Amino acid sequence: MPDCPYCEHSFADESDIRKHLYEDHEYDELSRIDTKRVDQYIDDHDLGESEDDDTRDQQVMDETIRIDSSADRHSDERWELHDVQALSTTEITDTLAEHGIVTTEESFRDRAAEIDSAMALADQWEDDHDVEASGYDRDFIWMAAEVLWKRWAPDLPNRERIYELVQEGRELRENGNDAEACQRWLTAWEVIVAVTPDQITTIEAADDHLPNVLSLEAFLRSVDSDLATLAADDPAYHEHRLEFCREVCKQFPDASDEILLDFRHFVADSLTELGRKADSKRELKALIRDYPEDPWAYKKLADSYWLGGPDELTVREMERTVKLYQQALDAKGSLERPSTVSDRLDDLERRLADVDTSETQER
Repeated sequence: MPDCPYCEHSFADESDIRKHLYEDHEYDELSRIDTKRVDQYIDDHDLGESEDDDTRDQQVMDETIRIDSSADRHSDERWELHDVQALSTTEITDTLAEHGIVTTEESFRDRAAEIDSAMALADQWEDDHDVEASGYDRDFIWMAAEVLWKRWAPDLPNRERIYELVQEGRELRENGNDAEACQRWLTAWEVIVAVTPDQITTIEAADDHLPNVLSLEAFLRSVDSDLATLAADDPAYHEHRLEFCREVCKQFPDASDEILLDFRHFVADSLTELGRKADSKRELKALIRDYPEDPWAYKKLADSYWLGGPDELTVREMERTVKLYQQALDAKGSLERPSTVSDRLDDLERRLADVDTSETQER
């Protein structure tokens, strides 16, 4: 079922879209493939001499003169991706054959299984078949590789898909579909993991490997932020956030301390929100072990006792919490609103003093 790339209408067959393009769109705004569709419609219906179509005939003539007078024929035969998408698979492979590239679904999948990019596959074609293509014909080759990948190997990830998913997510968010947008970005993350070689263990190295249209660190932080926002209304997203942040740390174990520290904190926060307090405390203790100058792990671990209700704390738990709050204040890292920590510390110390006084009076 062909689709119109200009107004997104769908049509039952090729003759319907030809009629639509002829009647509803300006000839000089059409792509190469679609002008041929209109030309075919005109020929099929003997419309070339109709007085009602004088303007369109003049447009056809102007286009012909423009192409014929061009010094570089390729400059006026630009391929757009939707041109190639509009072709049948046979038309694509026949055009590739004209450039000396013979491919089948089986051979295509064999190549795709060994690489992670349609552009790289197109480069392989050109090298292996000694292709001598220039100008827009070279564009056709990589566009053909991308379109055939979707038709013949949709189960195999490629780098080009990342950008598509990110863009789809942006469009969905602009239309207010935040949950669907986030799902697109999580799918993009799955593709990133799939196409990133195991030997790449830092975000900087991954950035060099992935399409340069994406800043990976900014993307990862944006996905985490969106997951946290969605979780405020739907707690199920805490689980998605937990899984995502753990995967980031696992995928890039040699990332900067700033990245690892932040995402491990996000893991601890998600565990807390999910009610998995023991797991959260273990994560915070691991953070203190690995990053002793980070004040936030001390504070959050102390809060896990304090927020459970200071009146319910045993003397030993109060002493442990006092120590943690003091360590948070003494750590070299910056701590937002340290006065809150100081106030809680003072309250706990008063409670401990009251316990000591009570025990002394009892004796």
